[in-house]
Amino acid sequence: MPKTVVLSSAEFDQAVAGRPVQLWNSATAARCYPRVLSLSCLSSNGNVLGLWLSPLDEEGVARRPQRLLPYASPWIEPTLHPQVKHRVAAALLAGLLDRVPEVELPMDPQFTEVAAFFEQGVELLCRHTRLVELRQGTDRAAQYLPSTRQHLHVARASYDVRHEPRGRFAFNRAIVGQPPDTVAARTQSGRLLEERWDTLALSALDVSGTCRSQVFVVRNGNHAVLLHSWFDRTAPRGAPTLLVHEAMERSIHEWGSEVFDFEGSVLPGVDNFNAGFGAVPAGYPQLRRRAQAPPEQSMDLG
Repeated sequence: MPKTVVLSSAEFDQAVAGRPVQLWNSATAARCYPRVLSLSCLSSNGNVLGLWLSPLDEEGVARRPQRLLPYASPWIEPTLHPQVKHRVAAALLAGLLDRVPEVELPMDPQFTEVAAFFEQGVELLCRHTRLVELRQGTDRAAQYLPSTRQHLHVARASYDVRHEPRGRFAFNRAIVGQPPDTVAARTQSGRLLEERWDTLALSALDVSGTCRSQVFVVRNGNHAVLLHSWFDRTAPRGAPTLLVHEAMERSIHEWGSEVFDFEGSVLPGVDNFNAGFGAVPAGYPQLRRRAQAPPEQSMDLG
């Protein structure tokens, strides 16, 4: 049976080196969050079968203290037999549950080992994102809603698109309604991604050269993930549509991406905007385990 062990920071860096782990299980991710729990699932002869970098909050709960990265699912060696993958997922979850009082973590649309989690009595809530399948040489706009195509047409006449160098994305404008410490943490993690990962920052400039909208996309394997965006609501419409369209095109040509992930939204207006690009809904589980209540104590009054 596979066993799960806790890794130090140096051991985790060594374990992920050369492995096709997701962004949220990378050495970069380990430096984005202030506290993490690094787990490795090993075979009987010491081979790494799975890895799981779980963020922790100040109380030691397996939870993202801020939404610094899109998901937090485990990595499982893709060449393993399906039955072995099931056992690895179960071992990793058991190792996590043994070490934290509560869990609240988003998996990702490609995570499939939900049965191994159900067996351990945790909750798996349904969340969703939207995905666009990317193909070179296709007319992407033909898949858009007519209103989305119209916004794209108008924006092309109103804006120029600029590929921004590192440090030029305005994270503070993309993260609204959040306390200053959250804005600072998400800005710091974004800068770290720019330094150590494949990212793409695009701006829409009006005729005066003023930036009216930006998108920030990060590469995760063959997926491009829209991590941050903002737009000036007083400017002529269409800038966000133009930037998302350009981000998909550049993700194909620069990274060879096969899927564009909008990373979902609980806001109906944002979800409706994403759907306008022909983005189909894709569910993923939100892993939850609440702290166990202490047993009630009986009192002997006799």
